Amino acid sequence: MAPHRSIPNLVILLGLLLTACSTKPHADPVVFPDLGMPLPTLMPSPTGMAPIAATATPLSQDGAWQTAAAGIELRRMRVAVGNIQAPLSLVRIDPSQVRFVVGYQPYTPPTLGQWAAQHNALVVINGGFFDANGHSVSLLVQAGEAIGSSYVERGGMFAVTPSGAVLLRALSDTPYDPAEPLAEALQGWPLLVRPGGTPAYDYEDGQRARRSVIALDRSGRVLLIASASSAFTLAELSHWLANSDLELDAAVNLDGGASTGLLLRSPNAPERIEPFVALPIVLMVLPKDS
Repeated sequence: MAPHRSIPNLVILLGLLLTACSTKPHADPVVFPDLGMPLPTLMPSPTGMAPIAATATPLSQDGAWQTAAAGIELRRMRVAVGNIQAPLSLVRIDPSQVRFVVGYQPYTPPTLGQWAAQHNALVVINGGFFDANGHSVSLLVQAGEAIGSSYVERGGMFAVTPSGAVLLRALSDTPYDPAEPLAEALQGWPLLVRPGGTPAYDYEDGQRARRSVIALDRSGRVLLIASASSAFTLAELSHWLANSDLELDAAVNLDGGASTGLLLRSPNAPERIEPFVALPIVLMVLPKDS
C-alpha cells in the first residue's frame, strides 16, 4: 500500500464524519447502553453509570390541600432531596367533575397561558416529549383520533375513555391497542410508579432537572405534579412518589426541563409554573359542561 494515498483517504473520511454530525435526527430513538432502553433524543442518555439506590426523604415543609374549584385542589409542599428543599406543586382532580383534553399544535405551539385562554381551561400541564419540529415522539389521541406511534414495552399512558373514565397504565403490561376506543390519551417516559403503587424506576443517572408528572391515586383522582427547580433525578422522584402520603396507584414522567409548566386558574388557589419554551403538547382540564 502506498503511504501517500492515506492522506486524501483520511480527508474524505473526515468529511463524511463531519457531514454525519451535522444531521439531527431528533425523532429517532437513542439507546441506553446499559439497559437497552430506547429514548427520545431530547432526553439525556447516561453513559458509564451503574444503577444505585435512590433516596428522597419525606417532606419537611408541607401545606394542606386547598380547594381551587369544584373537583380541583392545590397543594404546595417542599421535599428534602439530599441537602435541597425542593418545591413541588400538586393539583388533584376529581375526574367526574371535569373534562380532560389533549392539546396538540406542533407548527405554531402556544404558550402555557395561550392554551388556557384559547380553551377556557382550568388547569394546563405540559405533555410528553416532542422533536425539534414540535411533533410528538409517542402516541397521542385527540378527540378520538390517534396521532403518532405508541411506545412499545416502555413508558406509560394516561387515557380517557369515551364515557369519561380515566386510566393510567404501564405499556409494558398493557400495550396500546389501535382498536380500543379512546377519547383522549398521551404517553410519557419513564413510568415512575407501577400500577399497584411500587417504584418503577431505579436507574440513577445523576441528571437533575425540572420535572412534570401525571399520576392516578388509589381513589381514582388524577394528580398533576410539577417541580420548578432542578432538584430531582428520575430515580429519586420515582421512589419519593411511591413512598409519599399521596397514595398513588401509578405515575408517569412527562417532558421536563425547559418544558415543565403548570397553570391553575383559580381566584381561591392559583398556581403558575412557567415553562421556558412554547408547548406543542399539553393536557388541559376543562369545566364539565364546556
